[in-house]
Amino acid sequence: MPKKEDNIDKAFEAALKGNMGWKCSCSLDIVDKKTSLINLCCKKCGKIFKSNVKKDYCFDCEKRHIK
Repeated sequence: MPKKEDNIDKAFEAALKGNMGWKCSCSLDIVDKKTSLINLCCKKCGKIFKSNVKKDYCFDCEKRHIK
């Protein structure tokens, strides 16, 4: 026997899809995904930036350091 919560969740998903203009429930996976980006602080200028790789310097300082 289905639970009442299951019916509410399906109704909520249908309403959400309708409001956002999505046609398929698989599109709701986008909302639940967690990002792989991490917040980092540049050791040279102190700027906070996001990257998927651990780095010591932001993109701007990295460019200036290479030149």
